[in-house]
Amino acid sequence: MKLAATFLLSWLLSGCVILDAYLMTKYDANEYKLITDIRAEANRYKEECANLDQSKINAKNIVSQTELFMMYSEHVPRNKDVINASKELHEMSKELYERYNKSNVSTMFCKIKFDNISSSAKKMQSVIGSRPR
Repeated sequence: MKLAATFLLSWLLSGCVILDAYLMTKYDANEYKLITDIRAEANRYKEECANLDQSKINAKNIVSQTELFMMYSEHVPRNKDVINASKELHEMSKELYERYNKSNVSTMFCKIKFDNISSSAKKMQSVIGSRPR
């Protein structure tokens, strides 16, 4: 009886693992490209922070890129973690742009914000890239 119960339990658990793997979000090349572009642009924009006019334009551009990523990700099935992270990334970029609209932004603040955006994008890139193909 114990053997049958053990077999049944192990069969049910392995079935859950298979079901979980099936329901897991698959690798999406478009989603991966979007987050890679955000990371690359944030790194490039960070280098241009000393130019106030250009860095304000860059802040506006990163808002557009993160919004596109957020809008794309929100319709990928079983993608809750990336959806939440994309919203946070978009909010982070909006904060930077709004700061430029309120006052002059220091070069250091600009670099820190773009570095934070790049770091967040790198983490998301790792999650998206590790999905099953």
